[in-house]
Amino acid sequence: MRILITSVAKKKEAKKLSKKLVKKGLAACVSSFSVKSVYIWQEKLCDEKEQILFIKTDVKFKKVAKFIRKHHSYENPEILALKPKDVFEKYEKWIKKSTKKGKK
Repeated sequence: MRILITSVAKKKEAKKLSKKLVKKGLAACVSSFSVKSVYIWQEKLCDEKEQILFIKTDVKFKKVAKFIRKHHSYENPEILALKPKDVFEKYEKWIKKSTKKGKK
C-alpha cells in the first residue's frame, strides 16, 4: 500500500481526477483539500491556491503516475509516493481489494 500525492489548480479538476482514479481501480480512495502553495515556476514567484490529493492505492507507482500525467493540467505535475510504516490491517485489505482491477 502507498499514498500518492499530487496537486491540481482547481476543485473541479481534483474531483474529476479523483473519480477517474477510483473508477479505473487505480485508487481505493482519494482525499482532497485546499492549500496555499508558494513556489518558483519559470523564474517567477507564485503564490496560489491549489488542491492536494492523497491517493490511497496498492497499484504500482509508475502505472498510477502515468495515468495522473495523462489526465493532469500541469506541465510538470507533483507526483510523489509515501509508503506507510503501519496501516490498520482491515483498511489495508480494503485498499488491496479495491485496487485489484487497476493492477491488471
